[in-house]
Amino acid sequence: MTRVQILLTAEEDRRLEALARTRRESKSSLVRRGLNLLFRTEAEPDDALLGLIAQAGRSGQRHAARRHDRVLAAAERRRSAR
Repeated sequence: MTRVQILLTAEEDRRLEALARTRRESKSSLVRRGLNLLFRTEAEPDDALLGLIAQAGRSGQRHAARRHDRVLAAAERRRSAR
C-alpha cells in the first residue's frame, strides 16, 4: 500500500471517526471502501442507475424487485431535483 495524506474538514473527520467506531473499522479502511465505490460508479457513467443496484440496500418499499424500473426512476428524479 501507498501512504497518502488527505485533509478533511472537522465535520468530515468527526463523521468518519464516528462511522469507524460504529463499524469497528479503521478510518483508512473506510476511505478505501469509499474510493472503491466511487471508482465503480464513475467507471460506467452511461449506466449510472445500474451502478446503484445492490449498493443502496433495502428500498423500504414492498415489491420493489417487481417494480424496480419505477423505483429507480423515482429515485433518479428525486436526486436530480436536489
